[in-house]
Amino acid sequence: MAAMDLARLLDRFKGQKVVVLGDLAVDCYVDTRPSRLSREAPVMILRYEGRRYTPGCAANTIMNLRTLGADVVPLGVVGDDEAGASLVQAFRDAGIPDTGIVTSGRSVVKIRLMSGDTHRPKQQIVRVDMEPEKAPGKDTLLELLARAAVAEGAKGIVVSDYGYGAAAPGLLRAAREVATSALVSVDSHLAIGAFEGADMLTPNEWEAAAYMGVNVETDEDAADLARSLRTRAGAAAVLLTRGNRGMLLADGEGVHMVPIAGSTEIVDPSGAGDTVVATATMARLAGATHLEAAHLSNIAASISVMKAGAQPVTLDELSEAVRK
Repeated sequence: MAAMDLARLLDRFKGQKVVVLGDLAVDCYVDTRPSRLSREAPVMILRYEGRRYTPGCAANTIMNLRTLGADVVPLGVVGDDEAGASLVQAFRDAGIPDTGIVTSGRSVVKIRLMSGDTHRPKQQIVRVDMEPEKAPGKDTLLELLARAAVAEGAKGIVVSDYGYGAAAPGLLRAAREVATSALVSVDSHLAIGAFEGADMLTPNEWEAAAYMGVNVETDEDAADLARSLRTRAGAAAVLLTRGNRGMLLADGEGVHMVPIAGSTEIVDPSGAGDTVVATATMARLAGATHLEAAHLSNIAASISVMKAGAQPVTLDELSEAVRK
């Protein structure tokens, strides 16, 4: 794939309106440094240094779209708590409207305990997930449906489904009623084939294999999986992410292997899938073929996995990597 062709696509990223309907979450990083061994138990005592909130799950997809130049609008639920307020503020700071956000219940918060010496990168010790006991209630979902009007004028719709109940097929239908010509991309972790008429599905290989009930051991198995998933879901294309083995695209032109871009030594895969669906969507809106979108997403993912934690990839970073 010619670098110049891909670079020209990037020039058309800015200003595309994209709506993201999905499960908004907050990543909470608790930074510590080792202090001493406890006399009460054979464990290390960690000295607290600070806490920071960053957008997670669908919120990370939203931030990726924003840093890639999109005029992005969230459609989802945040908790009526400190974490939820921090997420809304992060959106406002990035110039992202909150008109499609419903405040209700408790936020999804993924707490990562980080530790390390002062002059070294900190490593994750343990993760604790704070999750609502049940999916959003009927009243919350009705309010969310009422806010689907924010999709008016959108060129793209991204479904970011992490299984917490906000990313529902009914909400996608409501958004498409006001954005009738919008291109739809789906990144679903549990219900990959539940969203009909998608332009592109972007599951990872493990999720897709679990959904289809098959085992993948070879490249041929992965190709068969992508083809079968595309047929079952009625999608125009399936972009199967495969970690340090790159990606595999199945579309109307056949199956294409997309080898990993950059180093195979991954620092942190957190949020890479969010980067992939965001980049693929922006590429398609810019006029890319599915294969061009796959190559751009592959390059973006190679940038994402070299960052600690779920951090968005910027348009400048992607442009620099494409031109190398």
